[in-house]
Amino acid sequence: MMRIPSKFYIKCDECGNVTLVEVDSLDYETSVYDRPMSEEIEYDFQGEICCDECHSWINFSIRGYEYPVGAFNFSDSECHGGCFVDEPIVEMDYEFDADYYNEAYAEYERAESLLEYNREKIKRMSSREFEFFVADIFKKLGFIVKITQATRDGGKDIIVTKADPIPYTLIVECKHWGENHKVDVSVVRSVYGVQMAMQANQSVIVTSSKFTKDALAFAEERENLMALWDIDDLLKLTVNYSMNLLNQEGLKYGKHF
Repeated sequence: MMRIPSKFYIKCDECGNVTLVEVDSLDYETSVYDRPMSEEIEYDFQGEICCDECHSWINFSIRGYEYPVGAFNFSDSECHGGCFVDEPIVEMDYEFDADYYNEAYAEYERAESLLEYNREKIKRMSSREFEFFVADIFKKLGFIVKITQATRDGGKDIIVTKADPIPYTLIVECKHWGENHKVDVSVVRSVYGVQMAMQANQSVIVTSSKFTKDALAFAEERENLMALWDIDDLLKLTVNYSMNLLNQEGLKYGKHF
């Protein structure tokens, strides 16, 4: 977890009076975000004081970010109605087992290295190699995988099926494009049309780049019928699997499977 180790001072914008803030009086809220290597935890220390001189109210927020778990990433702060005399310090509180945090950071470094390796590996692939790379992910997750012909695939590069517990079919379209070439909504509409024609349970579009806002919105409107994986989603899957953190529910990490 994180903490503010020492008291700090705030200067009132209205009258210039300086007020001491005791850190023990501060409450904080935490928020957790998914990141490629692990979760990121945000600690938000919030407070409100009344100036002793002019009785103006001053609000402030001091945030610290833990990423990966057990390691300090960065901090920021803001103050309304006043200003910090010196920027408050946020630091990690290592009151727990230091060996655990050391191992957590070592694992982060291994994952970081693997992430960059996979990013470069994907960048150097041909379009066909990218299709086999994506197909291998589904195989490792227990699906039966069929890769279609390199040409005339009809808007589906991979057909993925499972028979247990119920028959399930999804189609996968791969777009191995440069990072500056986003997949637009026309591609997403086309794949959805193929899905409806095949009566597949779901479709997935996987790209080595990103999706436009319109493409994301179109898929979101179809809720569980479509999933879009951009390069960050793909890297997260490959890193998590390689770090032995991905189980048979891995596809459910946020993509509606």
